Amino acid sequence: MNLLFKNVTKYSKEVYDEFLKFHSKKFSFRYNLFSLAISMLLLFLMMLHISYNNYGIAVIICACLTAFILYRYFQPIEEVRNEYNSEKITKETSYTFSFYEKYFKIYAKREYSKIYYKDLYKIFETNEFFYLYLDKRHSLLLDKNGFQRGTCLEFKNFIKKKCPFKFR
Repeated sequence: MNLLFKNVTKYSKEVYDEFLKFHSKKFSFRYNLFSLAISMLLLFLMMLHISYNNYGIAVIICACLTAFILYRYFQPIEEVRNEYNSEKITKETSYTFSFYEKYFKIYAKREYSKIYYKDLYKIFETNEFFYLYLDKRHSLLLDKNGFQRGTCLEFKNFIKKKCPFKFR
């Protein structure tokens, strides 16, 4: 296959902080709205069972509500903490992205992964980065200044053609 683009991006705490700000701005409203809707539904069910004197079921629903709220609050904090302490952030690992016509490869140390463009969830562009989301929670970060083959603008046009409905 013919190499079209090559990008080297170094993952550091500063880069990850920028990504967290972006991700929070894009997805926190939807996350919070979903959490509020489920909490209100559980609260309504609990009040309904209390009004019918079904206290046992109301206690179970109250426990579910408490567990749900605690999970929705602490799970993202724990996930971010784990990512901050991961080897790729603490050791500032560099990743090499090689883009071909139908897929791209990610190289880190002696390992690589192959990802087809159709498997990308969404793609976002900021002033400094391209964020290639694999799903709602996992993303690859490409530094716009890290292109060693091709340019940032050429890559933008290329990825828009490959993923026209996923590029934002």
